[in-house]
Formats: sequence, C-alpha cells, structure tokens
Amino acid sequence: MAISTNDEKLEMSGANAQKSVSIQLRLWPEHEGEWIHIRIAVPGESITTVTNNPASNRYHRTLFRNLRRLLIEQSRWPFGEEGAETEEKESSLRFDPVPILGDPLSATIIADRG
Repeated sequence: MAISTNDEKLEMSGANAQKSVSIQLRLWPEHEGEWIHIRIAVPGESITTVTNNPASNRYHRTLFRNLRRLLIEQSRWPFGEEGAETEEKESSLRFDPVPILGDPLSATIIADRG
C-alpha cells in the first residue's frame, strides 16, 4: 500500500466526498523508553500520539504502521527497523484470558439458565 502526499491520490467522489475533509497534519517520531511514539498535530489543535506499545491505550497497530511508512517514505524516520513489528499481522491476543475457577457448569444448569 503506497501512502502519498500527492493531492491527486486523495481525490474522492460520490457520497464519500461529501463526508470527507482534507487537513494538514504534522507528524514526528519520538522515543519514550523502549517504545516509539508518533506525535500527530493539527495546526491550532492539541497533539495526540500513537505508539507501538501493545499495552498502551494509544496503541493502534495499523495506524502506527501506516504513519511509520509515510515517515520512512519522506526520510523522517530516524529509528531504522524499530517499529517494523507493526508490519506483521497480530497473531495473539493482547491480554491474558481470566481462568474460570470451580467446577464446569453442568448441562442441567445451562438448560435452566437458557
């Protein structure tokens, strides 16, 4: 998937054109500990962040991947291969399931609750 800053590729038509808006963003990557944060700023608005830390509320694998690709394409990614793990599709859960304690429910209990 190519990400481009070319306005021609951003042209939309039909119903989606009526719902879309074109805005200017400023992006820059920063290290915070072992993780990378991509800062996203809209002129006149506050700054938000997306990170490659799966434990963070600000984690979004595909958004981070796409913004990283754009920064690499524009020669603005100073971290080499760091963040490349977001190129891979997630293969595991991002949380540990809670074990169910006690005896399993019997067919009778399940039928009664049904």
